[in-house]
Amino acid sequence: MQKSLHEFFENLPHNRFDIVSKDIFGTFTEDLLRKLTNIPGLKFIEQLETELPTVEIRRMDTLSKAEVDGREVLVHIEFQVSRESAQDILKRKVGYFGRCFEKYGLPILSFTIYLCSDAGGNDPGEYSQDFPGHNVLIEYQVIRLSEFDGQSIFDTDQTSLMAFTPLMQPPEGVSGVEWVERCNKITLALPLAPDLQNNLLIWQWILSGLIVDPAEIRHLLEGPMLESSTYRYILQQGIEQGIEQGERKNAVKSILNVLDARFRVGAEQTLRLSLEGIEDLQRLEQLLRTAAQVENLEAFMRTLITNGNSA
Repeated sequence: MQKSLHEFFENLPHNRFDIVSKDIFGTFTEDLLRKLTNIPGLKFIEQLETELPTVEIRRMDTLSKAEVDGREVLVHIEFQVSRESAQDILKRKVGYFGRCFEKYGLPILSFTIYLCSDAGGNDPGEYSQDFPGHNVLIEYQVIRLSEFDGQSIFDTDQTSLMAFTPLMQPPEGVSGVEWVERCNKITLALPLAPDLQNNLLIWQWILSGLIVDPAEIRHLLEGPMLESSTYRYILQQGIEQGIEQGERKNAVKSILNVLDARFRVGAEQTLRLSLEGIEDLQRLEQLLRTAAQVENLEAFMRTLITNGNSA
């Protein structure tokens, strides 16, 4: 058991908060749609494909077809961790609205859920264009979990929101770590089906890493969590990402070795940072083949720059 827990702790995938948020939504879809959107009469119809093709693929977090007052609508929920400029937020939002309408032709109700208390402060909640004869207004709802009363979620048995309680306001005088421990203790005492309870515990533990050092709550990672389907999935994702990261590291090393062996011009210092910034393993493998074939280092650099080393 200890080896498995250590492996899990050491191999947490970088996109773990995204994985967990979508997992929670997939488990409590209709209830979360109603609670997060605050539309009591909303009726869930189906989950829709979240890939929106343009010149490149854009993937939304969640996209559902629902019915509100007898009218079919799209409900888009985006879970956001990082802090972004207002310009970047609006570019993404306007793009989603346009591509969703192009694909489905339905009204869009869009919500951004900020998981971190210090994120979303510069999100305006709307895009407006004020130009005579070409006015545009796109509105969406901004929700910050840090503004919710965490204890009230437990007091009113709102199971679908319990996974997010560590990110909500704790009772007065309770520290972040103490609040995470309390959420864990309350959840353990709930009369829930074992698999649901275990998933709630691991969801809480992962999301708690946004507000406290995971090492400070490592002692909570035990027992029931080992039986969680989410635990097994995240462990596998972490291991796979670790393997891919190792493969990328080896590919970068191979490229540098080939260039250095062929041209003897200190390629390692010149190129290491650029190559390490490339996340696409296939792109690195292609560059390795290029490194073995180009006539000189300048030709390799042109290939790297022309194709975009961060694409």
